[in-house]
Amino acid sequence: MVVLIQFLILAAVGTACSLIAHNRGRSAVGWFFVGFIAPCIGLILVLVLPDLKVQQERERRLADENRRLREKLKKDRMVADERHAAIERRVGVHDVALGVDTNSPATAALPGGVAPIAAMPASSESANALRGTAWFWAQGINRQGPLDFATLQGLWREGRVTTETLVWSKGMPKWIALRDVPGLEDTLDA
Repeated sequence: MVVLIQFLILAAVGTACSLIAHNRGRSAVGWFFVGFIAPCIGLILVLVLPDLKVQQERERRLADENRRLREKLKKDRMVADERHAAIERRVGVHDVALGVDTNSPATAALPGGVAPIAAMPASSESANALRGTAWFWAQGINRQGPLDFATLQGLWREGRVTTETLVWSKGMPKWIALRDVPGLEDTLDA
């Protein structure tokens, strides 16, 4: 009779372990035998071990989130590539208009990414345009001007304005060295 009561208690603990294990995503048969053979240890283990259903749900959510993030990243890259291509087209048009190549290795080596303006021989039209322009020049931190071309040419001949002098005229995006203005040095020498 005592053996039958012990057997019933072990079967009850094994059944309890199997039900708890099944609800936690574990093998009911395996945990029945663990609870039947070692009832206290089986109950403690099945209650302490993490719930596999919760872990599987968390992994599924993470996989879904990763998939959504990969799709978003792919879309963002496509948008960035389209914007980059549009900027490259615009810069290419500006390069052609200004007669420079901002993609050349020589440009990349310059500090601050400053693109030199290609030196071109001064044609009579461009020389006339340079002569008809009001010029500003920088002496240290002081900016001088506006000067007509004849005054600038006089300063050039005196040596007060050199190829290193920063100059600017209307239509130029920024101050640049006189040597980098296409045809200006040749026109001043004429």
